Amino acid sequence: MTAARKFSGVIDGAQQLSESGVDVILLVAHFQDVLNQLEELVSQRSWSVPCQAVLAGTLEAGLPASANMRESAVVGIIVAERHPLQAVDAAIESFAEGLLCKCRLSRHISLEDPVVEVFAGGWVKDTLEKLGMEEHEAIESSAVSRRIRQAQQKIESKSFGNLSADSASVWFELNCPDLLNK
Repeated sequence: MTAARKFSGVIDGAQQLSESGVDVILLVAHFQDVLNQLEELVSQRSWSVPCQAVLAGTLEAGLPASANMRESAVVGIIVAERHPLQAVDAAIESFAEGLLCKCRLSRHISLEDPVVEVFAGGWVKDTLEKLGMEEHEAIESSAVSRRIRQAQQKIESKSFGNLSADSASVWFELNCPDLLNK
């Protein structure tokens, strides 16, 4: 439910992937502030397979070939945030589908993430608390995913564009300030 637990979940997920036979792990961020946190987390551990933090905008379909990976390789991709725009978020799925090797993709968000706070924060938090969810438990729900997509659609309809930013909060300030503090 919190950002701290989200990053713990990212690291736990990466550790599980590294023990499950993946050949490389990519921890993906949309914004520089999250990338910085991921890079710090990666540097604090030793990994049994290569683990790298990357910006979503730098993902390229030729990655496995450039890393000398075979078609039978498995890439683990953990996305540590949602982008406010659904189309930008969907580019990660397109990247994964375009890989010539197998891919395991998961997303980690928290109720403190700006995309969740803008439209879905209160509803999601109330619902999860009523269901008895603990802070450390993963939020795995098609209703929550659907609500996130609906929030992204609303954000897309109200945004002025997609000006670059170092954080999701700054992105909102630049691209759709009317949604802040609502």
